[in-house]
Amino acid sequence: MVEATPELSSLNACASPASVLQMLRTATAVQHRALEARLPLIHPNLDRTGYASIIQAYYGFHVPLQRHIAHFLTPRSPDPERYKIAALIKDLHALGLSDAHIQALPLCTALPTLETHAHLFGIMYVMEGATLGGQVLRRIIAAKLGIDAQSGGEFLDVYGRETGRLWKAFLKALAEFDHPRHNDEVVDAACATFACFESWLDRSGVLL
Repeated sequence: MVEATPELSSLNACASPASVLQMLRTATAVQHRALEARLPLIHPNLDRTGYASIIQAYYGFHVPLQRHIAHFLTPRSPDPERYKIAALIKDLHALGLSDAHIQALPLCTALPTLETHAHLFGIMYVMEGATLGGQVLRRIIAAKLGIDAQSGGEFLDVYGRETGRLWKAFLKALAEFDHPRHNDEVVDAACATFACFESWLDRSGVLL
């Protein structure tokens, strides 16, 4: 067995702990890949009906989650730039759903715990990351189904040209929040959000 040199031992002892972003990426990687593999947005057999079902399921998760966040932040409102419900409603209308149909859609009740700002950062990491990923999906859906922002695909490009700026702003806020005292709580909340989201999509019948 090779013993570490004093120099290497000293370097290891002084190594900086992983950032909260690194921890999040590592902890959620398996869940991210698993959900991506089961979500048929890039499946060759996806049709307009299947796509509409996915957007309905997204609505059923995002509406109660946005209310959950708004309740936590009361009296300070969530950042209006990050609202996504209007885009989902616009897409559902474009896909043929009436207001009555939309209002009757089932809503998820098994949401991730949100009691601290650490929880909020973990939840936002997953949801904002998914929004960033929508930039790739919107091009695939446009090519496959001919759906763009005016015909049912606005949610996939909900931030438009502001996507990069808003993602960087979130990462900056996350870095400022980074602290060993609550990083594990951020990571746990992100993992719980992935689990709740996948479970909801599964119950909605839209996963492979």
